[in-house]
Amino acid sequence: MNTPVTWAIQTNFIADDQIRRVWRAAENAGARVQEIQVIPFSDDLGNEVPELGGVVIPYGATKLTRLAQKRGWRGLCFDEGLFRVDAWNRHRDDMLNQRVRQMSVRECMAAMLDEDEDSRWFVRPVQDLKHFDGTVTVAKEIRRWMSSVDSGNYSFDAETEVIVAPVQTLHGEWRFFVVGGKVVDGSSYRIAGQRMANAVARPELYEIAQSLADGWLPHPVCAMDVALTDEGYKVIEFNTFNSSGFYSHDIEKIVAAVTAHFAHAA
Repeated sequence: MNTPVTWAIQTNFIADDQIRRVWRAAENAGARVQEIQVIPFSDDLGNEVPELGGVVIPYGATKLTRLAQKRGWRGLCFDEGLFRVDAWNRHRDDMLNQRVRQMSVRECMAAMLDEDEDSRWFVRPVQDLKHFDGTVTVAKEIRRWMSSVDSGNYSFDAETEVIVAPVQTLHGEWRFFVVGGKVVDGSSYRIAGQRMANAVARPELYEIAQSLADGWLPHPVCAMDVALTDEGYKVIEFNTFNSSGFYSHDIEKIVAAVTAHFAHAA
């Protein structure tokens, strides 16, 4: 017996074209669709939302993911204790940033004082619902923008946990969507350091992605970013499906797979 599925789709502050495609794909998959508007800096929704039965799959910005947590929506593919860099490294040995320094923002600012100001580092929050995007930059720049937490310029504070890792050469980067542990679709988003979004067509890349997805996952439904390094293919990170963006992905195929997964869930 199928469980009723509703997609709760955020329509404000999100790229219109992607939202239209997700909305249309959800309807084509036989799901109901409910518009959601998120108010910045508030735990209230910006529109009237009726009581939604069955499985509710939120799709929107990370704020919607947090609101869905409070509402107990069953289509939320997120576990705060598992979508973290330290959890990934604890459960897997093929993560890109396996050897990292984990510290608070305050400790990171101090650590960068001991590094050459032009040395390059990768830095990102430990948690998945990012306070800022992972980035590669130099030590002096890390000190500058992390010190501005005191002036309220960022959505993190001095105690926010981050990781710092040496910069690695990445020959290609891809995002694969995993549904029920199976790789459904993939797209490149950077090749040889240049932004390049192309649908994955090579069967061997899907085979590699599936072999990675056959390992430990933070959730059976997730986005898995993969990189080709000098040491082979590595998992860059996992992202919560409900707030993951698409590149040259087959959105219709992914939405149909996620809808079917939850419709048949016990």
